[in-house]
Amino acid sequence: MSYTLAEAAAATGIEQSILLKAIKNGKIRGVKDAAGEWRIEPAELHAVYPALPQTDDGAPVQYTGPDVEELGAQIEELLRQAALRLRQQIDERERQHTAATDK
Repeated sequence: MSYTLAEAAAATGIEQSILLKAIKNGKIRGVKDAAGEWRIEPAELHAVYPALPQTDDGAPVQYTGPDVEELGAQIEELLRQAALRLRQQIDERERQHTAATDK
């Protein structure tokens, strides 16, 4: 069973306009049916554009993107740790310098 352009877009997460360009540029093969609607064979489509993961009922899993707040918190923690390590290195070098000049 072939995909319509809309079904192909839903199956891959790729916009219909991009898929249509891919057809027109020969990147994937699509044919128009008797109603003038584009049809794309799944094997043809997924050779170029991987299928999205599917839920148990066969619907594509929608990508929601990264959790920006969580990433921000992780970055802040990494920056805090880096600053602490840098401060420790500076303190150690100052101690070494003081010990060397006291001799």
